[in-house]
Amino acid sequence: MTTTRTGKHATKEQRAAAEHLGSLDDSLAPWVRATGPIDAYETHFPVQIGTPLEWFSFAIISRQLSRAAATAIHHRLVARLGGAITTELVIATGEQAMRDLGLSRLKARAIRGLAELADDGFLDRLGAMSDSEIQAQLVAVPGVGPSTAQRFLMQHLRRPDVFPAGDLAVRAAVTELDGLDRTITPMAVEQRSELWRPYRSYATSYLWGYLWELRHPG
Repeated sequence: MTTTRTGKHATKEQRAAAEHLGSLDDSLAPWVRATGPIDAYETHFPVQIGTPLEWFSFAIISRQLSRAAATAIHHRLVARLGGAITTELVIATGEQAMRDLGLSRLKARAIRGLAELADDGFLDRLGAMSDSEIQAQLVAVPGVGPSTAQRFLMQHLRRPDVFPAGDLAVRAAVTELDGLDRTITPMAVEQRSELWRPYRSYATSYLWGYLWELRHPG
């Protein structure tokens, strides 16, 4: 995933994160200093996203699919719902109708489950909930794993200290930066991330950017 540099347009938080992470005695610090401030919350979604349910719908649709295939299915879902992905319309749409659009059974159930969670008032409580409380409720929905919940916290709620320890790209980047012989484990990389508090969302985005540049030189 590419990194969106913000340069002279950086916010106070973006500058603070870059200064903190770049000042550490750590293998990530040189990359942070070379990159400068970034937008850690950029989704890079190819569709317009407004509400949490819209974010989740595309995030779930796009799992293990090409961008083009995910975008096509998303557009079909929006059209089937009459132009907008809303809680009421998703709940009113049968699972088979969603599967007919190209969604797997698990993905259709996940989107409907999230709509039901939203209908129960979950979205109204987000501002008063901690990261761990939000993640716990999200992963209780069948088809929503920790990675999706953590990306939601980072990219939609814009929480600055989220760290997806199970993310393969994050682990690969840390493994490269630290010169390890084997891919670092989720538990070890979680412990490793403590140094990056309270800006672990930013550290994650820097790691994604580092791995992208490593694999796409020039």
